[in-house]
Amino acid sequence: MSRTLQLYQLQTIDSEIDQTRQELAQLAAQLGESDDLKQAKTRMEITSQELRRAQTVMQDLDLELKSLATKTSNQEKKLYSGKMSSAKEASNLQDEVSSLKRRQADLEENLLEAMMVVEESEEAVETAQTRLSSITSQWSAGQEELLQEQDALNRRLAELKSRRPILAQPISESDLKLYEQMRPKKAGRAVVAVKGDLCQGCGIAMPSNHLRRARSGTEILTCPTCGRILYVP
Repeated sequence: MSRTLQLYQLQTIDSEIDQTRQELAQLAAQLGESDDLKQAKTRMEITSQELRRAQTVMQDLDLELKSLATKTSNQEKKLYSGKMSSAKEASNLQDEVSSLKRRQADLEENLLEAMMVVEESEEAVETAQTRLSSITSQWSAGQEELLQEQDALNRRLAELKSRRPILAQPISESDLKLYEQMRPKKAGRAVVAVKGDLCQGCGIAMPSNHLRRARSGTEILTCPTCGRILYVP
């Protein structure tokens, strides 16, 4: 096997390894919670907090209203018990009862409004929960597919890496060193094929004598224009 063919085959598998690693990196970026899922969770948390606050307000108003209703009832009983010591005391108590009833009416109105807020908040939570469930379901299915793809790529990478030493073993140390030094400088393409008389790295035609020497594969020749190692099939 010619020296250049050995390097060309090694580069082919190295390119596959690079491509597989790139695909794994892109896939890794897709794993984890999506922006839609994060937004849905945030919305669910916000609406739940708003519901809890609304429920607290409603409960506090309800307790205050019940306490006030009890106090109003007791004062009314006292007022109509006929046990007032004077007309002034009765008048003052009447004013207090009237004030308590006005306050009670205000609280009842506030409680009604609070109940409406709770109802709206419950609807918002239900909507947020429905959306979160839908997005979570879609996300979970997508993640399962990505994990399966990741597993397949990892197995592919392991298989490629196990084949590389077999291809590299017959290559001379000097040729391998040259290839590995050139590859990162040439964007991963240290070796390029020649089709017709054109270098596939830069598209420039090769001089006939240079092409003839490269075709033998017994020596390492580079393209005069782009500097890549030439492989002539």
